[in-house]
Amino acid sequence: MKQQVSRGTFLVFVAATTTSLCCVAFLLFSLLSAGPGFYNGRECRMTYSQYQFLPLNVPNAHPGSNYRLLKFTDKRDPRHQHFYPISGGLIENYETQTNPNVKKGRPGRELKFEDNWCLLSREKLKANNSTYENWKGVPYPNRGHPVLYVHGHWGSFSQARSIGAHGTRWVGPYTKSKSDAQIYDSLQTGRDMHNGLLPHESSFVLSEDHFVEQVSKDHLAGFVMDVYSLDFNGEGAALHHSTLLRQADFFAKSIEALATGCDVSREGGITIVAHSIGAWVVRLALRMHPHLESNGLVRNVVTLASPHLVIPYAVDSSVHEMTSRLNRNEDNQDVA
Repeated sequence: MKQQVSRGTFLVFVAATTTSLCCVAFLLFSLLSAGPGFYNGRECRMTYSQYQFLPLNVPNAHPGSNYRLLKFTDKRDPRHQHFYPISGGLIENYETQTNPNVKKGRPGRELKFEDNWCLLSREKLKANNSTYENWKGVPYPNRGHPVLYVHGHWGSFSQARSIGAHGTRWVGPYTKSKSDAQIYDSLQTGRDMHNGLLPHESSFVLSEDHFVEQVSKDHLAGFVMDVYSLDFNGEGAALHHSTLLRQADFFAKSIEALATGCDVSREGGITIVAHSIGAWVVRLALRMHPHLESNGLVRNVVTLASPHLVIPYAVDSSVHEMTSRLNRNEDNQDVA
C-alpha cells in the first residue's frame, strides 16, 4: 500500500515538474521570439516609449486654474529634443510620475507659440506671415496630425502615452515594414511621413468612407500623429456639474490653442480621443462652444468606454440634470 502511495506521489511530482518546465520554456520562447507564442494578428501590440510630456501655454485660461495642456514626445524622436532644455523641470516623465521630488529646484517654463511647439514647416510660417525669424532655426519642422486625449474621472494625462507611442512609431501590423532607425530618420528629415493629407489633395480624408480604397498601405504606413493630453489634476468630473463646466471650458481653450499653434483650420482639424467621463467634457464643450466644430477646429471625436446615456454613481443631482438636458437637446447626429 505504501509503495502505491509513493509511486502516485512520484508521478504527481513528475507531472507537475514537467508542466512547470513547459510553461517556463513557452514563456521564454514568447519573450525571445518576434511575437507572442499564440499571436494570430488581432492582438494589441505592446508599446514602449521614453515619454516626455511638455507643458504648453494656454492663452486665456483661468489664472487660478491648475489644469494643463501637455504634448507627448518620445525621447528618441529627434523633432522635440531642442524643447527639453526650455521645459526643464516642468517635463513630466516616468521619474516625475514615480517621484515628485525630482522636479524640485529645476527651472523651466511652458512652451509658447513662438517656440513652434507644433513644428510647423518653414514654408507654412512664411505663408502665414508669422514670426518666421524666431522659428526658422527650429530643427525638424515636420508635424503630424494633432490628436488630443481627454482623460476621465480621476484619470491622468499619462494615459495618452500608448496613443503617442503608436502615433510616432507608426505601429501597424506586428511585423513592422520599417526599422526603428528608418522611422526616426523619417521623423527627422520629414521624408515618407505625413499628417493625413493625400498627395496632391487639400482635403483631409481620414474619416471618409472610401478611405481604405483611396489610401495605399505605403501611404498609411507614413501617417504620423502628434498626441496632446489634458491634465485635470486628477479631478473627478462626475462629482459636480461645476467641475464638468470648468473642464469643458479648459478643453475649448486648449482646442483654440492647438488650432493656433498647429494652423489646423486649414488642415483638417483635430481628432479628439476621450475616455469615460472625458466624453461628457467634450460633448459639453462642443455644445457650449459650437464654433469649435463649425470652424473646423474639431474634426473627429472618438470615445472609449464612455457612459453616454447617464453618468453612473453621480452624487450630485446637478450632474444628472445637466446630462439629461444635453441628451435631450442634442441633434440627431451626436457630436460624440
